Amino acid sequence: MHELKRYIERARIVPRIPDEPARRLGMVVVVPCRQEPDLIALLDHLQNMKRPDAHVEVVLVLNHEQGVAEEVARAHRRDALMVRAWDREYGSEGFRAHVIEAFDLPPKYAGVGLARKLGMDEAVYRFVRCGQPNGIIASLDADCRVDDDYLLALPSAFHSHRAHAVVLPYAHDLRQVVDERHHRAMVFYELFLRYVELGWRWAMLPYAFTSIGSCFAVRADAYARHHGMNRRKAGEDFYFLHKLARERPLIMLSSPRVYPSSRMSSRTPFGTGQAVRDWYLGGDDAWPVAPPSVFDELRELGLHAGELFHMPLRAWLDLRSRPLSIFLLQAGLESAVDEMRRHAASPETFRRRFFVWFDGLKAWRYVQHAEQTVPVDIAVAELAARLGWRECWSDATALLRMMRAFMLSLASHRGRACRVRPS
Repeated sequence: MHELKRYIERARIVPRIPDEPARRLGMVVVVPCRQEPDLIALLDHLQNMKRPDAHVEVVLVLNHEQGVAEEVARAHRRDALMVRAWDREYGSEGFRAHVIEAFDLPPKYAGVGLARKLGMDEAVYRFVRCGQPNGIIASLDADCRVDDDYLLALPSAFHSHRAHAVVLPYAHDLRQVVDERHHRAMVFYELFLRYVELGWRWAMLPYAFTSIGSCFAVRADAYARHHGMNRRKAGEDFYFLHKLARERPLIMLSSPRVYPSSRMSSRTPFGTGQAVRDWYLGGDDAWPVAPPSVFDELRELGLHAGELFHMPLRAWLDLRSRPLSIFLLQAGLESAVDEMRRHAASPETFRRRFFVWFDGLKAWRYVQHAEQTVPVDIAVAELAARLGWRECWSDATALLRMMRAFMLSLASHRGRACRVRPS
């Protein structure tokens, strides 16, 4: 409890929800909302599920920046009234819906990261108020749907695996996508996400998971220990989860599954909506990605990182591919190695420090800046074969269906979940 109280003090959290939390509050689902067409449908979706013994709250963070168009502000005020009316009629001690009116935010910081942070900070405050430092904060988006056991499965997973954070499986909802090119864009984009995650797995890197804002949950004490969510306008989930993964392995669940929306959007600088929209409006017929050989190079890096503990840097770099060697030097490896060696007592402790430095962001940048590209569907099948996949597929949509099943099998090969850790 001390960590949570200290975080509240340092972050200067001022509560925005006047109602007292239930004493048996066990989970808070945080949902950032900006111009969402049907928040009531989400509440109905969650409220109709079976729930754990502990109580559940949903915190909807309606947000917009200063100077926003009056129609947006008016819609958000209307949504706030609707949610409060829904809670009065359908809410109960075991399931409540709350609204945070994050209106007129500073334009410099306004965005999904700040909205998610405001909701998660509020969750920490409410867990302190009811004396539950191990409460679960689940991150969801307003246009998502989830499996019917979502509210039951999350507490069970945290308890069973003694997790500080979990990553949930996902599958973009393609049922309502009638435009053929839009459908193709979504299939390619999800294949791209799975391709990168497969690449991390093949390379045995310690962050083999996909960062999606609607597909993770964290214990309140771990959230506070890592100084909370950031305020990034996009990619907030990536930075937050990789920060948590440095402490100890995240748990990848094989269920429940989250179904993110397939809509196109330009509300964030990057991410699903923007990437799909850009491809849709462009003239490409394929989705280009780095070739699987890039992940072969990263696999070699993972296998031999510990050798750098006692091996001269230049000799070690000579054994790596030239593009990777150049990238590592430009990223500052030479000075970083000296620091790693001073604080490592063995090749294994050096390796752990190496992958704190060579984090998910550096790996992502290396993959994204590959000079050669191949179509994503070809790349996925080739890389999956390295991990033992031997299926045939007729088109990209069929490939995606098979890859979803294949990656679930990877997540559950040790049972219900597997830990993400260096090999």
